Amino acid sequence: MARFRGKRRKKTKEKMTGESPNASLAAMAPIIEQKGIFQSIHDGVDIPQKTLEYLPSDKLVIVILSMLSGNSTISDVNWTLRIDKPLLMAFGYSSCPDQSVLQDTLNAATCENVEQLREVATSLFAQHNLLSRQFHQLSGLESVTMDFDLSAQPCSKRAEGAAKGYFAKRKNTYGRQLARVSVADTAEIVLDELYRGNTVSCVAFKEMVHQMERVLALEEKATRTRIRLRLDGGFGTDKNINFALSRGYHLLVKMYSGNRARKLCQSVENWSAVPTTRQQLSRKSATRQAAFIQTPHRYCRKTRQIGIRTPNEKNKCGYSYCVIVTTDLTSCMSEVLADYDLRSGVCESVFCQDNQGLALRKRRKHGFIAQQMLMLLTQIAHNLIVWIKQWGIDAIALGQRCEEWVEQIKRKWQTDFQTTESIFNKSIAMLAERGIKRFTHQLFALAGTLTIKNGKLVRIVLKAGYPMIDRIAIALTALLAETNVEIALGKP
Repeated sequence: MARFRGKRRKKTKEKMTGESPNASLAAMAPIIEQKGIFQSIHDGVDIPQKTLEYLPSDKLVIVILSMLSGNSTISDVNWTLRIDKPLLMAFGYSSCPDQSVLQDTLNAATCENVEQLREVATSLFAQHNLLSRQFHQLSGLESVTMDFDLSAQPCSKRAEGAAKGYFAKRKNTYGRQLARVSVADTAEIVLDELYRGNTVSCVAFKEMVHQMERVLALEEKATRTRIRLRLDGGFGTDKNINFALSRGYHLLVKMYSGNRARKLCQSVENWSAVPTTRQQLSRKSATRQAAFIQTPHRYCRKTRQIGIRTPNEKNKCGYSYCVIVTTDLTSCMSEVLADYDLRSGVCESVFCQDNQGLALRKRRKHGFIAQQMLMLLTQIAHNLIVWIKQWGIDAIALGQRCEEWVEQIKRKWQTDFQTTESIFNKSIAMLAERGIKRFTHQLFALAGTLTIKNGKLVRIVLKAGYPMIDRIAIALTALLAETNVEIALGKP
């Protein structure tokens, strides 16, 4: 997986056994190599930097490994990866560069390198995305939901691209804005784009749509009709709504203008109580009321518009109003509002998981181009975790249908499978329930012993004291079934 670096590279031993605090992450090395994830970076990105011991593309791969191993900053590499020789050897490296060398490579990147890395991220998404599976499962008028959002990324006042903008609960803060398009059902990132800190959603919308069309190859209008854009009020100007509708997309968006929303809601005579999703879960009394607008605002395509009013918390008398615009002409009002409520949960969750699991906000670079490189590397790491999760689920489901494999697992783990729920279904549930943070801080952080022979990982012995270690071991066994890597458990 690592590329040749010249005379200074030390020859690896024929057989090496060593302890690693990230043995479960090392188990991903054969899968990543088989799928060609890191090889795409080697082939597609050429940073104009002098090569001494490590290629620039090698250093980009090391940055991704530091993210997957749970490091909060690039400087953490010196305290984690550099001393974890077994993990490095599993990925084809005999040593790890100093954190300052990694920083220099990011600083040496150019605009051309950003586009190269973006093409790598796009090609990897085209090869491994879970969205294609969704398209095949669609029937009738169903569509795939895409969430658009901007997230503030605080940084130094002197950093390139820094400007005062909207930063929740933080006045007079400088930073940049990260625009993201994600798949609602799979939590995959379709694209990330970095803007100045004073950029607002409505200004970035059209460019985000064009970038999404390039990534997803949505040249034909007939294909775009199977996509639904779910947007918050910042994107909901008349120009943006008409732009999306004219290109054939379905929409679920909050109207931008508060004054217009108040006027439209004046046509409503009978309001109905519609609790939010959180209120439904907590069984609290509903405070939100909604109704269909009787005289809706006209757009270039037919839409339905739902007015919502909530008691104004600042003024005890009066209401706050907003209007939801949707192209769904059949669903009931409560279903449409429940669907829109999920937007904040999915979008914010994806950003939150990256901030906590991949330290998205903590990795800051002074240079705008260097920050774009970090942004794209984070996007690749995020999608890689999502794909690994699905590859593991598919591998377990495939193994269940193979009687020989099931019998082998029974003998190996000495399991009688006489429980109500089989260990295989528990393993699938264990993977499905875990997000980015728990993958990097738990599933990729299991200590164990690695055996490497002729540069290839051949055996992993995990410590048996971890919670659900039997389910994790079965998931790894299924995932690595075609790579001839043996998974075993040591003493508790």
